Amino acid sequence: MKVIAAGLTDVGRVRRSNEDSFGLFPEHNLYIVADGMGGHAAGEVASKMAVELIKEFFSSTEITEQTEEMKLARAINHANQRIHEAGEKDAALSGMGTTVVTVIARSEEMLIGFVGDSRVYLHQNNKTQQLTQDHSLVNEYVRKGLLTPEAAERHPLKHVISRALGTSPAVEVETVRRTPATGDILLLCSDGLSNKLTLEEISAILTQTRDNLEKTCSALIEKAKEKGGEDNITAILIGYR
Repeated sequence: MKVIAAGLTDVGRVRRSNEDSFGLFPEHNLYIVADGMGGHAAGEVASKMAVELIKEFFSSTEITEQTEEMKLARAINHANQRIHEAGEKDAALSGMGTTVVTVIARSEEMLIGFVGDSRVYLHQNNKTQQLTQDHSLVNEYVRKGLLTPEAAERHPLKHVISRALGTSPAVEVETVRRTPATGDILLLCSDGLSNKLTLEEISAILTQTRDNLEKTCSALIEKAKEKGGEDNITAILIGYR
C-alpha cells in the first residue's frame, strides 16, 4: 500500500493567533498535530517546539530502541522535557504546554502516540471510530463510570485536560497500534475540530470527499467554522491507497 497525507490549519473565527501546529514528515513516516496553551504567545511556542523536537528525534541516526512504541514514547518525552525546561528558564513562557498526537504511518502498520485531548480517528469501510482517549478531567470521570459520555460532552469542565507536554518534567505517553487496510483514512485533529463536529458529521465528510485529502481537510475545517469556529482548527489526513 501507498501512504499519502495532507494537512491544514486555520485560526478559526474568534482567535487572533493560531496556537496549533502540525507537521508532515513522510521521509520519517511521521505526522504530528499539537495544540498549545499558555499566556501571550507561549502556546504557539510550545506547539511548534513539540513538532520540531519530535521530528528532530526521529531525524537522529544515534537513536536506537527495542520497539517502535518505546521510540515514539521517548521522542514525545524528549519534547516534553525540552518544553518544560524552556518554560522554567523564561518567565514569559512559564507554564506553557501543548497536547500532541503523533502517528508513524507505514504500509504495514499505524502507530499512534498521544498526550492530551487532540485526537486520532480511523475511517474504515465508510465508518469512523475514535482511536485515542482524551486525557481530560471529564474523560477520567467517564472511564471511572462517574459520568456518561453524553453528560461529558455537556460538562462545564470538558476543556480541562489532565495531561500535557511541558507542564511537568515527565509525562506518560499512551500508544495505540493498528494494522491498516487499503482505503483506510486516519484523521489527526485538534479539539477545535473534534469539539465542533460529531462523529457522524466527520464520517459523512470523510465518506463524501475521501478521494482528495486536501479537499477533505478543507471541508472538515470549514464545517467546524460554520458551527462557531471559536478555537484554532487543525486536521491531518493520512490515506492508505
